[in-house]
Amino acid sequence: MKREEEKPNSSKFGEEGKAGINQLTLTATLIAKSVLRYTPAGLPICEFELEHESEQLEASKPRLVKCTVQALALGVAASQVNGLEVGSLKNWSGFVALRSHKSKSLRFHVCAVREL
Repeated sequence: MKREEEKPNSSKFGEEGKAGINQLTLTATLIAKSVLRYTPAGLPICEFELEHESEQLEASKPRLVKCTVQALALGVAASQVNGLEVGSLKNWSGFVALRSHKSKSLRFHVCAVREL
């Protein structure tokens, strides 16, 4: 039996170039949230909207950044979000993914909510 050599720069997630970093951390205010519901598998799920405002440097020039982000949390994070008051300013961490297989718009999947 021939043993296949591991390629340099290969990833445990598949072929070279298929895996990458997808992490987002955002300081934002919770501006709307849905009622906590449950997936068919019994996981809590909460959809919500975040608003971010900050000043960032771009090409050594200050830029005012304002955006509204559609977000989703599952499991423990969903229960955390459900317990927050609208207007809460927090640090949100997770990743971005398409809303669905047919959509081109992104949604922030929150995995952790932390105090500032």
